[in-house]
Amino acid sequence: MLGVWGRRLAIGGLTIVVLAGAGCTGGQDQPSQTPVPSASTTSGSTSEPSAAPTTTPPKPTKDQPVPKVNRGSAATPTITAKPADTTSTVKYPDGVALKVKDVAFGKETDKGPGAFPGRQYAVLTLSITNGSKRALSLDTVVVTVLDKDGKDVSPVYVQKAKVQDFSGTLKLGATATAKYAFAVPKSSRSKVTVVVDFDGVHTSAVFRGGLSQ
Repeated sequence: MLGVWGRRLAIGGLTIVVLAGAGCTGGQDQPSQTPVPSASTTSGSTSEPSAAPTTTPPKPTKDQPVPKVNRGSAATPTITAKPADTTSTVKYPDGVALKVKDVAFGKETDKGPGAFPGRQYAVLTLSITNGSKRALSLDTVVVTVLDKDGKDVSPVYVQKAKVQDFSGTLKLGATATAKYAFAVPKSSRSKVTVVVDFDGVHTSAVFRGGLSQ
């Protein structure tokens, strides 16, 4: 009987059938809705994540003109060495020593996008000797050259310069060499600063002076 009555209502008044259907499904098939928490609830149950602690890098000084590389630790280097002339050696008390072993000059001849034909550059051959009691990782060495005004000099990567970064592990008693090129014009070669940041334990090795072959 209910089935016949429903069909008659559907013929006589479609709107009534639709409303009745909506009322029937609401109690059985319609998924329940999760109540939205009020503003007071959310403010009480959740909180803003606390900001991660930040450390301000030390300001550049005469002996350390370039900030240390961030190697994931805020620890201050504990092994220090005084700056040296570009013709001398930076020596650390634990036996590590760095030197500008050789300097050569060239001029860019490459052409095309990103090339600077005619730009002069200097190639620095650097050496690190490990006279300490532990091996040194050379995978994060960063070399910076500053001009007479203390401004960064652009690195050069032309094939002719044959640059080669420090890398790998330097064993006890061993010496490693690498080549880095920088766009130092002839007019600025008399006064530069070379900074070699090689790990997080030692302060950076700093060389000041002229560049000559």
